[in-house]
This record gives sequence, structure tokens and C-alpha cells, in this order.
Amino acid sequence: MDTKDPNLLFLFLVTVFALVVGIFARYWRRPPVRATSLRLIGSLPLGQKERLVEVVHGDQILVLGVTAQQISVLDRRSASSLDKERNPEPKGSWPSTIIPNIALFLSLTTLGAFPLDLFAQTVPLFEAVQGRGGVTSYSVPVQTVLLLTALSFLPAMLMLMTSFTRILIVLSLLRQAMGLVTTPPNAVLVGLALFVTVAVMAPVTDKIYGDAWQPYAAGRLSFQQAVDRGVEPLKAFMLRQTRADDLNLFVKLSGKTFAKPEDVPLTTVIPAFAISEIRTAFLIGFVIYLPFLAIDFAVASILTALGMVMVSPITFSLPLKLIVFVLADGWSMLIGGLVESFRMAST
Repeated sequence: MDTKDPNLLFLFLVTVFALVVGIFARYWRRPPVRATSLRLIGSLPLGQKERLVEVVHGDQILVLGVTAQQISVLDRRSASSLDKERNPEPKGSWPSTIIPNIALFLSLTTLGAFPLDLFAQTVPLFEAVQGRGGVTSYSVPVQTVLLLTALSFLPAMLMLMTSFTRILIVLSLLRQAMGLVTTPPNAVLVGLALFVTVAVMAPVTDKIYGDAWQPYAAGRLSFQQAVDRGVEPLKAFMLRQTRADDLNLFVKLSGKTFAKPEDVPLTTVIPAFAISEIRTAFLIGFVIYLPFLAIDFAVASILTALGMVMVSPITFSLPLKLIVFVLADGWSMLIGGLVESFRMAST
């Protein structure tokens, strides 16, 4: 076996150890615990008030005759016979003793097949090698850990660092304003908001790709330099959408002062941007609510004038809302207005 790759050896040892633990957990059996109280095994009715009952009491099995007047013991036998019927395999049989011993023997034999000096090597799980031009390359396990960590932050980054929050809130408020509970479904709204977010953030992602990722992939930038360059376009986008009052609030909460907004750290810009996006989404939702409220008031007034007070206004207002929204090409107007709201803030 090639012993030049300690990472491969480490993964192999972990796999063998997991197999051994799994086999022990599967076939290890504890000794049976005897019951110390009455336990019902079965019952056989013989009449309206007469029956045979079989119970376990301590280490004995009792067969009782039960009537309306008395209870009689008809038979006694050892409880070991019941264990033999239910567990025909006695304690210490070959699955519970031989299989763990075989697994232990195979694992020790496998480990003994490697030279002893190989186990004295240190596994470079956190190895960082400095290359030319200040480029730092990491070992594969560290890159995997960093990738998995980054994937756990992707949902938070999508919601709090892009236009996703504003778009999704506006779409949800539109559904409530129309009086629809589950139509369109949440999955449709989230998917639509996601792809509209991709369209809005396309200029930012293109700039990040051209200024940070391509030079880093070509080896002209280090990892830290690529991160710093990639954050700049995203931070500039968030600052353009953030109100000055919200940014000043979180700067004040941080207890620091900065000469200009570009000097504010990203940890302060992100919550200010999120608060501004929620506020803007609520304002857009209020504007969306107004024409639908007018339709609700008109329908309710007409029904009251006709004396149809027992009829729910939603029954008539919902079709009117749908047809008005469709005839006005509401989806195109709404999505176009949302995209333009980000572009107007960028100019």
C-alpha cells in the first residue's frame, strides 16, 4: 500500500474504527433482566365470569383460574421455559461472542499490516503552504471544511446581503392583499424571488467574478486579497440600498466612528441593510394594498346597500381583484417596479 499519503491512511483508519464500533453495537447483548412484579402473559375466557389467566411472578409462571368468587392457582412452572420459547438462542451463543471477537481480530490484523513508523507521522489536516506571489494553498481536508462551513452560511447571506428579502416580502404582501391564502404556494413565491434576485444581483456577481475570482484562480491574488476585492462590490450595493438613519443607528450601537460609509465594516452594514430592505418592502406593500382595499370597500358598500349583509364580501371581491390584477398586467408591473427600485438606488 502506498504510505505517502497520510490523509488516505487517516480516512482508512477512521472507516475501520467505525465498522468495528458498528459491529459491537449491533451484536452486543445485555443479560436479560428478570421481572420482579406480576406481568400478564395471556388470558382465555371460559364463560361470562370465568377465565384462565397466565402471569409471570418473579421467576415463576402461574396459571390462575379466575371466577367471580375466588382466584385459584392451577399450575406453576419456571419462567426460564418462557425465555427459551421467546429467545431460543441462549446467552453466550456465537453471534454475541464470536462475531465481535472476529471483528476485533480483523481490525487488529489490518492495523498491524502497516509499518509502525507510519503511525508516528502527523496527519497534515491543517497544512498551509506558501507559494509564489504570496498565494497560500491549503490541504484538501481544510478546503472541504471551509466549503461546508460556507454552505451553512449561504441561506443567511442570500436573505441578508441580497435583494431577496425585499422581493419575497413584497410578493407575500401581494398575496395577502388579494385575499389569497395559499395561492401562489410558498415554493412558487420563493422560487420567483430567487430568480428575480439573480437578475438584480447579476451586475454585482459579474464584478466579483471579474475582480476577485479570476485573478485568484490565475494565481495573481492571495485568498485574503480575493476576499477583500470580492466584498467591495457587494458592500457598495448594500450601502446604496441602506438608509443613512439605519446605518447611523448601527454605527452608534457599535460604539465606533467612521469618516465615511465605505469605512464601516461589513458586520455593521449587513443589519442596517436588512432593516432598510424590510422598511422599503413594507412601503411597497402599503402601495400595493391601496387598490385592493378600494375594491373591498366598493363591494362591501354595494352588498350593504342591497341588503345582502349575510354574504361575505370576499366572495365577490376576490374575482374582481383577480381580473383587475390580470388585466392591468400586474405581475409584469410589480416585478419590473421591484427591479427598477434597485437600479434607481444605484444611480
